[in-house]
Amino acid sequence: MPITTACTMDCGDACSLLVDPEARTIRGNPKHPFTKGFCCKKGGRYFDRLDAEERITTPLIKRDGQFVEASWDEALGLAAERLDAARKNPASILHIHGHGYRGVLAKASSILFAALGSSTTRGTLCDNTGITASIMDFGALDHNDPEDILCANRIVNWGRDVPRCSVHQQALMARARKQGTEVLTISPGGDSAAEFSDMTIRVRPGSDRFLAAAVLKLFLEAGDLNPWVLTRTANWPALRGLIDGLTFRDLCRACDVTDDDAELVYDWYADPGNVATLLGWGLQRYDFGGENVRFINAVAMLSGNVGISGGGAYYNISSGRNLGTWAHLVKGGQPGATRRELLINDLGAEIRRADPAVEFVLIDGHNVVNQVPDCLAVADALRRPFVMVVDGFMHDTAMLADVILPPALMFEREDALGSFAHNCVNHCAAAVPPRGLCRPDFEIMTELGARLAEPIILPDADTCLGEGLKKSGITLDELREHGFVRVDHPRVAFAGMAFAHPDGLYRFPETLSPEMERDPDHPLQLLTLVRGESLHSQIPEADQAGFPTVWIAKDNPAFAALNPALDAYLVTPAGAMRVNVETAPGLHPVAVIMRRGGWMKYGHSANVIIEPRMTDMGEGCAYYSQPCRLENR
Repeated sequence: MPITTACTMDCGDACSLLVDPEARTIRGNPKHPFTKGFCCKKGGRYFDRLDAEERITTPLIKRDGQFVEASWDEALGLAAERLDAARKNPASILHIHGHGYRGVLAKASSILFAALGSSTTRGTLCDNTGITASIMDFGALDHNDPEDILCANRIVNWGRDVPRCSVHQQALMARARKQGTEVLTISPGGDSAAEFSDMTIRVRPGSDRFLAAAVLKLFLEAGDLNPWVLTRTANWPALRGLIDGLTFRDLCRACDVTDDDAELVYDWYADPGNVATLLGWGLQRYDFGGENVRFINAVAMLSGNVGISGGGAYYNISSGRNLGTWAHLVKGGQPGATRRELLINDLGAEIRRADPAVEFVLIDGHNVVNQVPDCLAVADALRRPFVMVVDGFMHDTAMLADVILPPALMFEREDALGSFAHNCVNHCAAAVPPRGLCRPDFEIMTELGARLAEPIILPDADTCLGEGLKKSGITLDELREHGFVRVDHPRVAFAGMAFAHPDGLYRFPETLSPEMERDPDHPLQLLTLVRGESLHSQIPEADQAGFPTVWIAKDNPAFAALNPALDAYLVTPAGAMRVNVETAPGLHPVAVIMRRGGWMKYGHSANVIIEPRMTDMGEGCAYYSQPCRLENR
């Protein structure tokens, strides 16, 4: 009998799933209004991860440089002893938490270590630059209901690789096309755009703000502006003055788009009918990623396609907006204590120069060594402190641990979670028992807190789940019974162009930054794009044999220069790595595509040679602005 549960991976689709423990099968819940009976490859193959031969299923302690099996009592006792010693100076404790899994109970480690007053991280490796940009524009993070896109006359997909990052968004676009909606995709390539688009436009990586500015320029020149829309903005004269000072041709050159293609984008927004705009979750991963998002939002706004059905600018919503916290129920510790923050984008250097020095590190939900730029510096910095890792696989981060505690994984633990794409709260039921000696993260953190000399006591799991659901008026019994509950939010975000700023008005960007000066020794641009089969670094070890592959266009200047009989290397100012080179149609000639998440221990992690770079807002990581070259050696 299938059990209704849900996917807790770092994905906005947040699928409700039917899991058959005996047959080891997974399928989408047909009753769920967003999942609609199907799921992606990542979710559909999750039993491969649960049953993987290399999975860690018993606690491990490092002795004389080697991992040995230990009991939970021994492993937690050692961790508590070292944590108590570091607790004399809470700043010497560092907690690094990622979104390896999401949920109400998944917050346990963050809540426990906040109560300890530990150091934490700041900045983001993913979408906070775009979130910051959207809040600057609209005053809040919101977008229309996902299914409202079916009301659009046209859809502009500005950089979202929907087959790899949102199969349900892809399905909605396919439904829209069947009913006559046209789709235009704008990207540097590396996606499957041609398969789900009526038209495609190739843009230079990271230069989308110039194309958007060129479209704004055409609106100005045509005088095709809705006076009422302008009254809903706080700073229209500033944007007008900025665009007036730029030339259409220069803007097109800056993004490597022809005049005709820029005019085509303008026509899509200016013609009668409603236009929905999807913004990709890679637009923000550039030096000026925030400006990319803000100028695209500005096109949607100026064309009158915000606050209406069939329109809207879809970036994301907060996955926690339907859930509350239970931190106030914790007993003990230092609630509200000021905490030291280390910048995640340059973590190796931050740990090295930390004063007081970091003595104890907890890492959970995050293969951080693999995921951040300058991997080698992070690995080196983590050799000094005592490192406790909660993870089920011996990846680059786990290898540096002094203690590894194996967690129960998805389908082996209960939780409740929201989505950053839709408005359902899903119940993640425990469909199968934890493998071996694995234990849910919540239990691990509860016992660790209780073992401290001055204990920090977490409430029981049901209390935490119930408290987290109160914000949306959902009871735990209701969620368990139905498997999901849809929370009521307006179908149209910012209806009537009433925005969330105190004055109710929209904010346009007021600066347009030129691209950074190009490095003549590294003229290409490395884009570490999302995978289709695995999420981030949750990649089976067997899939990482041989050398990693990079893809380039045939008109990439490196293609003719490379000798296929010799070894090829991907080179940046930070180092070089051996790669296989293949060609792919539709790529911009400066783009070098590599799929993200490969492990350093197998020579598959591009982050070894990616330098720490900061985005223009939100303290994001500008992975995609990494200059590179390809050469034989």
